[in-house]
Amino acid sequence: MPLFRRGPEPPKDFWTWWATARDRLAEAINGRAMDPRLIDEITSAVNLIHPQMAWELAPGRTAQHAFCISPEGRADLRQIALRWLEEAPPADETWEFYASRQPSPSLVRLDIGGSSFELSEMRSITSWNSSSRRIDVRLWHRQFEGIPPPVRVQVAFLFLDNLLGEDEVERWIGRIDTLDAPIGGRSPDEVVAEIERHRADPESDESWVLGELDRPDGRTIVLANTALKRIDHPFSDKHITINVVFEDGGFPDDSEAARLNAEEDDLVERFKGVAVYAGRTTKPGLRTMHFVAQDLERVRTVIDAWAEELPPRKIKVGFTHDMNWVFRGRDLGVG
Repeated sequence: MPLFRRGPEPPKDFWTWWATARDRLAEAINGRAMDPRLIDEITSAVNLIHPQMAWELAPGRTAQHAFCISPEGRADLRQIALRWLEEAPPADETWEFYASRQPSPSLVRLDIGGSSFELSEMRSITSWNSSSRRIDVRLWHRQFEGIPPPVRVQVAFLFLDNLLGEDEVERWIGRIDTLDAPIGGRSPDEVVAEIERHRADPESDESWVLGELDRPDGRTIVLANTALKRIDHPFSDKHITINVVFEDGGFPDDSEAARLNAEEDDLVERFKGVAVYAGRTTKPGLRTMHFVAQDLERVRTVIDAWAEELPPRKIKVGFTHDMNWVFRGRDLGVG
C-alpha cells in the first residue's frame, strides 16, 4: 500500500475546472458564504485563461448568476476572452457567461475612499462628438466636494462601467471629466437613452474626415474614418497598406485622382467581409490605402484579383501585426 496518495491532477483549462466548481459556486452565492479559499480557486482558474485576466460574479440577466471575465481594456486579452466565451457551455437556469463586465443595475452605491456615492444621484453633461461617434461626458456628484481628483475619476469610470457595461463604455464614451460645482445635467437613465438614440443611427460606424498634415517628408492629404472603433473588430489585428506609386513624383491631377478613387472604391467593395477600410494618405509620388483584417490569405486573394484588372501601375503591398491599431495615430493622425 503506498504511503502517500497523490491529490487530484490540477485542471489544464478553465472549462475543465468549471465542471467541478459551478455547483459549489452557486451554493456559496446563494448561501452568502464565499470562502476566501474559493475566491483563490476562481482566480487560479481564471489565470489558466490568462494571468492578467480579471473576473467577477454578478446576477444574470436570464440565469440566476453570471460569470464574467474582463480584458481590462486590452485588445490582446479581448481576443482571448472572446475565444473563451466561444467555448462556454450553453447558458442554463443557473449560469450565463460574458467576456466583459456587464451593466449592474442592482449596484446602487459605491463606497470608495471613505465616501459613499449613491449612483442614481450622478449627473452628466454630455456632448456628441460627431467625428468619433462617441459621447463626451462631464460628471458631477454631490459627494465630489472635497474628494481628491483621482478618487473622482475612479468613481466616474466605475459609475459608467456599472451603468453601461465595459464594452459599451469603450464603444460609446469618449472623453471623461469630473466637475466640482453642482450641475443640472442628465440622469443615468437619460444617458442610456441618449446612447440608444445614437445606436439607432444607421451611419454610426462611419465619419469620414479630410485633412492635411505637415510631415517631415512633405505635405500629406489624409482621408480617415474617425468613427472606426477597435472594439467592433476584435480580431482584425493585421494592418494592410497598399501603396500606389506616381511615377512623376507629384500629386495626381483631377483626372488621375478620379481614376484612383474609382479603383479604390472597387477594392473596398471587393474587401467586404474580408478587410475594413480605415483611410488613405496621399503625398507627392504616393497614395497609401490602409485596411485592417484578420485573415491575410483572404486579403492576398482579393488584392491579386483586383491588381490583375488595373492598368499598368507600380503597387507595393505591406502587412504588419498591429494589435492596438497604432497606425491610425501614426499614419492617419486619428487620436
